[in-house]
Amino acid sequence: MKKSLIAAAIAAAALSPMAAMAQGAPAAAAAAAPTVGAKVFGPDGSEVGTVEAVQSGVVTVNTGTARAGLPTASFAMREKGLTIGMNKADLEAAVNGAKAESSAELATAFVADKPIKSSDGVVLGTVSKVEGEEVFVALNNGSVAQLKKSYFGLGADKSLTLGMTATAFNSQLQASAGGQPGADAQAAPSASAAATETPSGQ
Repeated sequence: MKKSLIAAAIAAAALSPMAAMAQGAPAAAAAAAPTVGAKVFGPDGSEVGTVEAVQSGVVTVNTGTARAGLPTASFAMREKGLTIGMNKADLEAAVNGAKAESSAELATAFVADKPIKSSDGVVLGTVSKVEGEEVFVALNNGSVAQLKKSYFGLGADKSLTLGMTATAFNSQLQASAGGQPGADAQAAPSASAAATETPSGQ
């Protein structure tokens, strides 16, 4: 099984498909310019999936059960069409492996004094305490926000990260209980440095 993948963060406020990045395009093939809707094939000619999005040099491939963000350089044009260096099973295994690794890292990241960052990299505060699925964050303004573990992801630097900007977070705090201690900011999960499966039914 070819494992030429590295995890990559494809940031998104609304949880964009996260990525397993493949290194290197298939050898001896013409350069390719992936377009949305194009079919993607493996080195053996078998179908891998379709191009779902192309943004900032990252091509999101949907296999039907998983999404992977691959750099444009991973694609080549061969006889059947867009080709990458992995077949469907290998790509999905890499995506699932990266997801499991990220989930395990996230589960152990909730420790006291761990910095909490916004999606734009601003340190919002630190973990005060954790009770079950509730995370109490000591904010920079001296108040405490109570957030769900599900609101967090791991940033590229392995920091606990919320899927919203600092400005949006502070606005949400002010809108809920006037930013008083215990305000439950409804933050969405952030993108993490890993891959994720497509939710069933999508």
